[in-house]
Amino acid sequence: MAQAMNLGAGVRAQRKTLITVAEWTPAAGQTAVREILGARTEDSSIEFNPDIQTSTDILGKTYTDVNKTEPQQTFDPFYLLGGSALGEYLVNAALENNIDAYNGTFNIYVIAAFISESSGTPATTSYKAVKHTGCSIIPTSLGGDSYNSMPIEVHYSNEITKGSVNKLSDDFEFTPDQA
Repeated sequence: MAQAMNLGAGVRAQRKTLITVAEWTPAAGQTAVREILGARTEDSSIEFNPDIQTSTDILGKTYTDVNKTEPQQTFDPFYLLGGSALGEYLVNAALENNIDAYNGTFNIYVIAAFISESSGTPATTSYKAVKHTGCSIIPTSLGGDSYNSMPIEVHYSNEITKGSVNKLSDDFEFTPDQA
């Protein structure tokens, strides 16, 4: 059975049903950590940033080619909240100007909670997800007026594994699609 949108006719998918999760290993020998991004961020979209080339032939017909995309997502503000493992990891790296700590060291999962499949008895549900490997999460500043925030940019890798997750939390199990 294929995954399908679980929305009623004419119903819009809410923003909270598109979930971005960061995964990283804080230090050698430690286990991977995951955190759902977006707490206290009011607006965030994945921007695809296509490299577009247009040309017009001698007959006057215009052609458009998309050579590649460079997807990224901005979380501004990204407040430094107690209990945020990512906030702690990034602020330590930023204060030490350790770009190796966040350059290409993250896996980013994008979960489309509005695309699901139920199967089996008892019924289990899986949600469509893609895993981007080798991504960067880059802090752009640190500070603020009343509270400290560290706006971040998530730069996706385009090294994508399609699959699904078994639940909508940071302790999900990712299952790659079978070829």
